[in-house]
Amino acid sequence: GAGSINIALSDNSELIGFESGGRRTTSLLVDGDYPKIRSLFPENTPIHATVETTALAEAVRRVSLVAERNTPVRLIFTDGQLTLDAGTGEDAQASENLEAALSGDDITVAFNPHYLSEGLNAFDSKYVRFSFTSAPKPAMLTAQDDLDGENSDDYRYLVMPVRLPNQ
Repeated sequence: GAGSINIALSDNSELIGFESGGRRTTSLLVDGDYPKIRSLFPENTPIHATVETTALAEAVRRVSLVAERNTPVRLIFTDGQLTLDAGTGEDAQASENLEAALSGDDITVAFNPHYLSEGLNAFDSKYVRFSFTSAPKPAMLTAQDDLDGENSDDYRYLVMPVRLPNQ
């Protein structure tokens, strides 16, 4: 979408550069095998939750403002609702509720707010769909046009949850 891409290789082919749309990036070839990324994505996900993308991204930003550094944001999915909260004990606390469609069991997960925000900001769809196998396993985010529609797996974002004490 940005037009042409310029690609440059170093003489020893260990360095590659890309330039397009006024942006540049460089990558260095490292020894070893690239991780088997496809195996990280869950094949079966019995729990699905769909939330409005923009509303969730804004709620994560607001709730995470009270969280200390490295404090996760907890997402509690129940039928028809998502509750986000951060902060515990005597620390500052925040909580917000959003409309959500849930298919499967209720689930409570916690994420690093920075990683979750990065994933949400990559979607331009009206809704984002969370697909879970269980709370301590990675969650897959995909785009969805309608609250009760089908998801699109053209782009998938995998985010690792933070373990909660009772998991």
